[in-house]
Amino acid sequence: MKVPRVKMLSLLEHYLVWHYGQAYRDIYHVWMNFIWFCFNFFSITDLFASLFQPWKRMGEDYPKAFDLAKIVSTFIVNILMRIVGAMVRLIVITIGLTFASLVFFIGLAILLVWTVMPVFFVALIVMGLSLIIYG
Repeated sequence: MKVPRVKMLSLLEHYLVWHYGQAYRDIYHVWMNFIWFCFNFFSITDLFASLFQPWKRMGEDYPKAFDLAKIVSTFIVNILMRIVGAMVRLIVITIGLTFASLVFFIGLAILLVWTVMPVFFVALIVMGLSLIIYG
């Protein structure tokens, strides 16, 4: 059974419209979902908002009575807890941004591969047929 030439051209046209139209939108949405996941999994915005909060809310309460040694000691411990909190949060933020940038560049590579894939497959078919015909 022979497929009419017009139907084959219509099929090719529909494929190219899908490949370079709807598929790009779908890839973009999936790509942005992965980036959104990285930002939310590592809570990057929340960690920036609470960057200088004490680590795990650890700290000491200031004494009720005036005792300069205890006030200074409490102040130093609270500052140290804030520094530790900032360091741990910065490490997690760095890891999260590294993963987000990795996802970004992988998405760019996927878009590039998706763009050249039809040309690559046609070239492979032509090369295969030429090897079959001309040995």
